[in-house]
Amino acid sequence: MTSPIKIGFLQPYSSLYPYYAEHLLTGFFLGFDRDPFRQNDIQFIPYFTESGSGTKCAEGIKKLIHIDKVDMISGLISYAALPEILPLLESYKKLGFFFDMGENIPHFDYLGDHAFFSSNQLWQSEFALGKWASKQFGSPIGMIMPMYEAGYHLHSSFNQGVSMGSGGNILLKVIDSTKMNPHLVLPAPAIAEMKTGNPSVVHALFSGPSGLQFLNDWHQAGLNKEIPLIVNENMVYDEWLSDVRHLGLELFTASTYDPRNESKENKRFVQKFRAIAGQDTNMYALLGYEGGLVFKELFSFLQKKDFDKVKSLLKTEKVRGPRGERNFYPESGFSIPEIDVLKVKTSNTSIDRLVVESGKGLLYNESIFKDIREATPSGWKNPYMCI
Repeated sequence: MTSPIKIGFLQPYSSLYPYYAEHLLTGFFLGFDRDPFRQNDIQFIPYFTESGSGTKCAEGIKKLIHIDKVDMISGLISYAALPEILPLLESYKKLGFFFDMGENIPHFDYLGDHAFFSSNQLWQSEFALGKWASKQFGSPIGMIMPMYEAGYHLHSSFNQGVSMGSGGNILLKVIDSTKMNPHLVLPAPAIAEMKTGNPSVVHALFSGPSGLQFLNDWHQAGLNKEIPLIVNENMVYDEWLSDVRHLGLELFTASTYDPRNESKENKRFVQKFRAIAGQDTNMYALLGYEGGLVFKELFSFLQKKDFDKVKSLLKTEKVRGPRGERNFYPESGFSIPEIDVLKVKTSNTSIDRLVVESGKGLLYNESIFKDIREATPSGWKNPYMCI
């Protein structure tokens, strides 16, 4: 009997999605066509990386390799940790297959031959939103976000989309967190200040309870349906938006995935996850599922622990999953996601989504990658929503 494949899993803390790791790994095994509770040839070994800094990830990799004797490394990471992760993967000749929400542009200056990514590419949605909004609403475009969101590439991706669309001025307001609670912001004063600038549209970038607070304050200010409102993708995830749907909100967003998609690949994923987890799918489960799909294709080489062959195949391998074609090696060119620009309307009983346009993503080698990265020369080291 062959020994199990041991995968070290770098696991940061998230107060917003405390069960993301369980959902991600459940999705992985379902994509692999395995029962998450009844399999023994793949073993995930977690290592708690606290906020997910490069230093903590590096510590985890060393422990997982030297003490736990893992065959490969995985986990939820930020691209900001790569400078400390990549040298270790190369030194130990280990495969790294990571997950991320896509809050930052991949650092294409150097990725090497050992790191692969199942990414949500949130920055693609933001770029598509900016390009669409500038053409749809004109200028000036208001943007409100907490200090936390300002530490990633989401707002700079939106700005580049505006520039590549019809252009226009950006009225920017960054809100600091409260002293009593670093995860809570008070948007009302920023909303009032933004209103005086007469924006043609406002883009709100928030996460978690701060996003709910913004939507409540926006409604309270009487601006719902008065000034068009655009929000980032994660603000309209059902698990958050359902808490404020009674406000009768009308807003716009962009998304790379629709759980209601009628494709056979998506219906299979939704049904399998609901049957095993007893709940609807989420983005973490989807990222895991897409990773499971590709490792299912490579399983014969995994069994032999021929990781050189696995790494070679991962550079070109593509899978068709719940949201279309996916691949996992940036330097081969991430598949451009299918992006829908949505109009979202809420009521006491429903959250309705209507596709108003197909958004446009970016090829992996677009020159503006550098511009977007340099627009945020420093930022948070933790993966997005790991606070």
